[in-house]
Amino acid sequence: MTGTSQPWHQLVREDLVAMFEGHEVTAARLAARLAVHPRYRAAVYWRVAQAALRHRPTRALALLLTARVLSATGAELQPGARIGGGVVLKHTTGLVVGGEVQAGERLVLHQNVTLGDRRPYGGQPRIGDDVTVGAGACVLGPVSIGNRVQVAANSVVLTDVDDDCVVAGAPARVVKRRGEPVSSNAEPYRGRP
Repeated sequence: MTGTSQPWHQLVREDLVAMFEGHEVTAARLAARLAVHPRYRAAVYWRVAQAALRHRPTRALALLLTARVLSATGAELQPGARIGGGVVLKHTTGLVVGGEVQAGERLVLHQNVTLGDRRPYGGQPRIGDDVTVGAGACVLGPVSIGNRVQVAANSVVLTDVDDDCVVAGAPARVVKRRGEPVSSNAEPYRGRP
């Protein structure tokens, strides 16, 4: 589920390629985007901070990079989070990823997303592969989000979500399951039985 077994430079490469979103990656384009777009720098600094946090002598560097990303981009990306390769930060403003979050590969995060806990020390989300979290959405607490899930903008996810679902609302409800719409008068989704 998590990409922490890969070297940090491999994760950075996967992230940058994913953030090009299908466009050709050349050295000149990469240099230009790193110079101009803060979301690219945020992804690189985040991966370096994650690697630095693993070793006692470099933990201060991890905290310094985390503070740098927050002040430069408005994104609070904790280095303790375990996120697989291919993460796409669509916009960094207001983005919060807690230190205990675990996510698979190809996670897409829009602006003002919060992945964290509901109360202090209450646990944080575990997220599968190929998940997209829309602008302003919150995924809170020790919930499990399956593979290929889409969390609609401004949703608040407080319960588990199965694979191949689309959730929307506050609190979030499943509106589509495996491509089929769910009844509009359905009860809030309570997670797996």
